[in-house]
Amino acid sequence: MPACEATVSKLLENGGVIQGMPPALRLHIDEIESFQKVRAVDPPSVSHLLSKAGYFDKGEDDIQRALEDILGEPLHKKDWGGETNDLYASNIRLNGVRSTAAFLLKGRGKKKTTMNIGDCGAGGDQIVRLFDSPAQVFFVQFVGTIHENVIRDMEGKVERMRLKGMLAWYCVMNGQDTARLLVAYGKA
Repeated sequence: MPACEATVSKLLENGGVIQGMPPALRLHIDEIESFQKVRAVDPPSVSHLLSKAGYFDKGEDDIQRALEDILGEPLHKKDWGGETNDLYASNIRLNGVRSTAAFLLKGRGKKKTTMNIGDCGAGGDQIVRLFDSPAQVFFVQFVGTIHENVIRDMEGKVERMRLKGMLAWYCVMNGQDTARLLVAYGKA
């Protein structure tokens, strides 16, 4: 049995839990080994970088380049409206296991403090396209607050993937988590 099939088989046998891998559908940036330095940056320590609405005034390209550098991804993708993802990374590590990740990134270009599903692509379909990526970890990052409907949508997509026997997690990075990550790696 190929390694991938064996892993999926273990996932199904153990009710969605693989020894050493996070059982939850949602990951927080603190739980991702590739971002381990963020654990040293408490949320209150970045409050001076955020507006009262929790908005971190940073551009999408700056955030993308910082993530590429942190993850050691050599390719910088140009942003365009119809992409499947803004960043695809094969260097994400979860509990010592290398995984693939797809990112939807939203910087200050939105001019809003809260991101809803309709703010993700011209037709609100960017999250759908994100989950078409051949990835295991799906990130939605925004420099402000991410509405609960975005989170529920991502959770439902990951649940469906797991029901099909696929390894999948999601991670939401709001303005505060984005600021924490960039500060932790000297990119703020």
